[in-house]
Amino acid sequence: MPEPTEDPAEPRQRSPDLGPPLAASIRKYNVKRSCIRCHERKVRCDKESPCVACVRAEAQCRYPGPERAKRRSQFRKGVNKSSSVTTTAVQQVEVQHGDGSSSTHSQAAADSRIQVLSPPPNGSAAIGQFTTTSRPAPSESEHSGGFLLKEGSSTRYVNEFTFSRVLEKQNELQSAIDENTPNDNPRSGSKRSTFGFDGLISDPSLEVDISSLLPTRWQATQLWQAYLNNVDGLVKLLHIPTVQPTVFAAINNPKDTAPDMNALLFSIYFAAVASLRWTEVQTILGQDRQAAMAAYERGIELSLHAQCFLDSPTILSLQALALYLMCYRNSNSGRTGWILNGLLIRAAVAVGLHRDGEQFNLSPLDTEIRRRLWWQILGSDGRAAEDHGLSAGPNGGFDGFCDTKLPTHIDDRDITPNTIGPVCNEQRWTELTHFLVASEMYQALQQINRLSAQPGDDKMAQLDAYLATVKTDMHRNYLRYCNPNIPNQKVSLLLGRLLLGKSDVFVRQQALRGLSPEEAAARADEATLALACDTLEVCFELKTDELLGNYQWLLSTFTEYHLLTYTLWHLCVRPQATADTERAWTVVDKMFTLIEMHGPPPGAKWNVLRKLREKAVGVRKGVVHRGEVGVPPAVMERMSDGNETGDGDGDGVQQQRDGMVQQPQQMGYPDPNLLDAGGVGASPMFNDAMVWDLGYLVFPDWGGNPAGF
Repeated sequence: MPEPTEDPAEPRQRSPDLGPPLAASIRKYNVKRSCIRCHERKVRCDKESPCVACVRAEAQCRYPGPERAKRRSQFRKGVNKSSSVTTTAVQQVEVQHGDGSSSTHSQAAADSRIQVLSPPPNGSAAIGQFTTTSRPAPSESEHSGGFLLKEGSSTRYVNEFTFSRVLEKQNELQSAIDENTPNDNPRSGSKRSTFGFDGLISDPSLEVDISSLLPTRWQATQLWQAYLNNVDGLVKLLHIPTVQPTVFAAINNPKDTAPDMNALLFSIYFAAVASLRWTEVQTILGQDRQAAMAAYERGIELSLHAQCFLDSPTILSLQALALYLMCYRNSNSGRTGWILNGLLIRAAVAVGLHRDGEQFNLSPLDTEIRRRLWWQILGSDGRAAEDHGLSAGPNGGFDGFCDTKLPTHIDDRDITPNTIGPVCNEQRWTELTHFLVASEMYQALQQINRLSAQPGDDKMAQLDAYLATVKTDMHRNYLRYCNPNIPNQKVSLLLGRLLLGKSDVFVRQQALRGLSPEEAAARADEATLALACDTLEVCFELKTDELLGNYQWLLSTFTEYHLLTYTLWHLCVRPQATADTERAWTVVDKMFTLIEMHGPPPGAKWNVLRKLREKAVGVRKGVVHRGEVGVPPAVMERMSDGNETGDGDGDGVQQQRDGMVQQPQQMGYPDPNLLDAGGVGASPMFNDAMVWDLGYLVFPDWGGNPAGF
């Protein structure tokens, strides 16, 4: 009867009466091992490099990675057998022997493939630098740290508690985690993704030969220059000094370019075309702007499919998709961008972008690139959610643990691949100023959302104090360095003012929360209306200033729904003529004309703004008929239109307005039925972080609508 064999990785249990072991249990695989392919196919391997079997199959021959030094099992007393086995698997201690050179060599080889993330320190901030008692404490798996494993050009982040502990202690398992990926599965025969990107964002009936989608080399250089002039200043994802040589190498040798770099190149082309006028596109490419964008969109998709993006995302492929989704706003206002951004967040988490690169001992440049990418993804997701009235939650689109810092306030030239020590924030305007203004205000708005959701009588005091701190920091760190005479600095200055004003209006709005419609109308503050008008005028300047013409392609896609909503609500509940209300009507008219006549088509949410504006005009008309106020000519012209909605419901709207005339006891409040007409608020989609829920804005009698949407 053959003697049973022992699993070399399983420690033997000794009888209590045998006493302590005389020597360490030696693992039995200190011999040449079969290559991975032969081991999986269970065939004999000659253990050469490459082996005969792999040569015959024309397959890549790979061997398992190096092992750590010998280990000794340690048991905890008083623990049952199953617990002892698990504990031993994750707590084996290296046995020092000889001169230690073997251990040092194996450890260095292992460290080249894996970087261990230390557990986050106590008090680590969630979502940037903010902490709050309302946020749930990180789970045990979040505090367990994690691993960043190399998988060819990609990486894999692992932090599941038991799994990461086993990988930490069992080094021989680390080389097995990425076996049978789409890139090297011996049974697949080719690089194919189990679920590809093909047809996900473009028409699959278009050209599939990626070379036919490429511009000529001259055209490519022109598009790259357009990207530097029009896009890089607003979407600071790339480190230009290191990317530019790679871009030109890819332009010169497209056949030798990796798929993820191809995806980034097509995204650059797509962004450049999106930033150009149609006449400029015709001059450079000799084709229609939409046709060019469709071709480059297809190129992005085919490249991501070839890269197996969903299984093996890389920094380059993530940059490509993030850049594409930001520029996608210019040509499409649907929810596709927001949905794909959710996929992008998952892919970013899969490679550990939500953990700061310093924790993985990455180089300063790699760390900075990862920070830029992560905060670009989060900012885009929050803005896309607001565009479509979708809730991103109090912590934004990513609700897990995050300790990724904001990028450093520097220029690209201030950091290189050879930079060793930490880089410091510059006390001046830099190429990252615009990016950091947007990212820090994104963080601030998320914190304001969290504070506003907390109960307590001191909530308003906390909000006011926090907002004052944000204003001080924003001016001290960024805005004071912006010269309004220089275009790329002026856009940063105006953006900062716009976002600070938006935050201020939002905070003041919280004082109306929970009040009855009559109380809210009585407490509607003229100062808040004036602030909303000031901020909308900053927005108008940002979108119309001739100096900022290179940036209008993207700036025009951001609609200030929240500010317009508040302004129109105020005009509904306080229609009496004052200097502020007349100014508000002027600002609203300018913004509506700008958005509807000169910008890209707004999304479905805009239709609700149009209805709300019509109702504000109706309220105004009812007050005018009572002889209480005068009306500017522009407002009178709107009110003279017998059917303002344009959808055949003019009679119904007129009857409601007549009802307003017959009920002067409303004291200027719109009739509750008036605000329910036309379907305003009927859709359950409007429930975003900027409080698009109209009931939350304390519309009269809004409590009768379904709650929680």
